[in-house]
Amino acid sequence: MIDARRLRILRAVADHRTVTAAAAALYLTPSAVSQQLAALEQETGHRLVERGARGARLTAAGEILLSHTNLVLAQLERAEAELADYSAGVAGTVTVAAFATGIGLVLAPALTELARTAPGIRVKVQDAEGDASVPMVLDRQVDVAVAVEYRGAPAEDDRRLTRVPLYSEPFDAVLPVGHRL
Repeated sequence: MIDARRLRILRAVADHRTVTAAAAALYLTPSAVSQQLAALEQETGHRLVERGARGARLTAAGEILLSHTNLVLAQLERAEAELADYSAGVAGTVTVAAFATGIGLVLAPALTELARTAPGIRVKVQDAEGDASVPMVLDRQVDVAVAVEYRGAPAEDDRRLTRVPLYSEPFDAVLPVGHRL
C-alpha cells in the first residue's frame, strides 16, 4: 500500500520543483525527501521524478499518481478533521423532541447556526408535545426536548433533568380604558 506521507512529499516536489525546496516546505532534509521518493518509486514500480540541473519534474507516471494524490490527500485530510471533531466532542448525532411551533421558532435558527459552527453534528428532530417529549428524555429515547410547561410536568428541581430556559414570554390582557372587565 502506498504511504500517504510519501504522497505528500510527491505533491511538495511537484509544487516546489526542487527536492531542496520541497524538503524545506515539509521541514525535512533533502536526503529524507530523496529517500522517501525512492521508496515511493519502488512501491509503485515506476520512476516518478526526474531530477536535473533545473530542479525536479514529474514523469508521466508521476503526473498520473499526482492526480490521484490530490484526491486521496484531500479525503484523508477530511477524515482527520472529522476524527478530530469527534474526539473533541463536536461530532455525532443528537435527537431532539420538540413541539411544532418550537421546531420552527427555536430549532430552525439554532440548527442553522449549529450546521455552520459544528458541521460534524447531525440532528434528528421528532415532533412531540411537551407532555410526550419530557418522558422521552427520561426514557432516553431522545437526547433533548424543547418543551413548554404543562400540567403534571416533572418539578423544576427534579434531579433526573437539567433545564435551560430558552424564552420568557409574558402574556398580557389588553383592554381599552374603562372596559367593563
